[in-house]
Amino acid sequence: MKNPFKFLDSFDKDDKDRFFGRDKETAQLYNAVHASNLVLLYGGSGTGKTSLINCGLANQFHDTDWLPIFIRRGRDINKAIRREIGRLLPDFAHDTETPVRQMVRELYMNYYRPVYLIFDQFEELYIMGNQEEQEAFHRTISKLLQSGVQCKILIIIREEYLAYLSEFEKMVPPLYDNRLRIERMNDRNLTRVITGTLKWGGIQLKEARTTVTAILDNLRNKKRREGIDLTNLQVYLDRLFNKDVERQGGGDPPQITFDPALVAMVGEMENVLSDFIDNEMGNIEAGLRQQGVDKPDGIPLEVLYTLVTEDGTKRNMNMSQIRENLPKNRTISESHIDYCLQEFERIKLLRRFAEEEE
Repeated sequence: MKNPFKFLDSFDKDDKDRFFGRDKETAQLYNAVHASNLVLLYGGSGTGKTSLINCGLANQFHDTDWLPIFIRRGRDINKAIRREIGRLLPDFAHDTETPVRQMVRELYMNYYRPVYLIFDQFEELYIMGNQEEQEAFHRTISKLLQSGVQCKILIIIREEYLAYLSEFEKMVPPLYDNRLRIERMNDRNLTRVITGTLKWGGIQLKEARTTVTAILDNLRNKKRREGIDLTNLQVYLDRLFNKDVERQGGGDPPQITFDPALVAMVGEMENVLSDFIDNEMGNIEAGLRQQGVDKPDGIPLEVLYTLVTEDGTKRNMNMSQIRENLPKNRTISESHIDYCLQEFERIKLLRRFAEEEE
């Protein structure tokens, strides 16, 4: 059987038939983008904001009805805008002078579809960007909104960073006029996600109420008493799937079954994450050892720590910056660092941006 769970990936348009529990929010977002050219989407980490746009909103449109352009900051959000537009307009691929509003107008004239600029993980601009970068972006969006071009702007930000938008609001006063907060799912919708995905994937659910309750209990953070992180839910369901494969002796069993005994075997989410990290770091260390690294123990984790801020946001660093930020007692070549980065991407702990790979 094929594993139906997304693990650390967000849902995209092709996942429509297995995207459950966000019907109301999808309708609200669809209405919001028709009511205004600027929409602010916010919520806590792990509430599924990116999936809501990539899958929920995307499936409200025919491909001929919108032209979505997804933008992450990378090393500079202003360069990122030009880079992503340049993918669709090769003549502007290396243009650094033409105003963004003119480039967007060219996009609309070429494709004759409303352009949607979607800024994901927007908090990165304020965590890692300097004042000059921030002010340049604020001016660009202000002029774009005033230009009258057929363009919608969606900004996705973690709720705890809303206060950072004060200077942006001064340049763009309507910033908060059309906003949508995504809350954590309640148990009823989480149950819909679990049962719906299992049914879609052909997984048998025994003692459904007991099994689902046990899954949700194992996912709750007993200390912080917060709601359940949707990314953690997918990781946990993925672990249940793989554990049942092990329970049946490995290989490719014809039927996967979730039941209370399986949930008890997997245990709490905290253990699932720590086991995953420990296992994967061990595998990467073994790979480094095969490549001739004498003492690779701990190296992958130290490389990973250089790339993540204290609040879990990815830093965008080039190779020399990574080496500079590693502990001074570590000597590791660029090729071995690159091997770690490739492995992190393979196991979906991070993804590298196009500009980092060039």
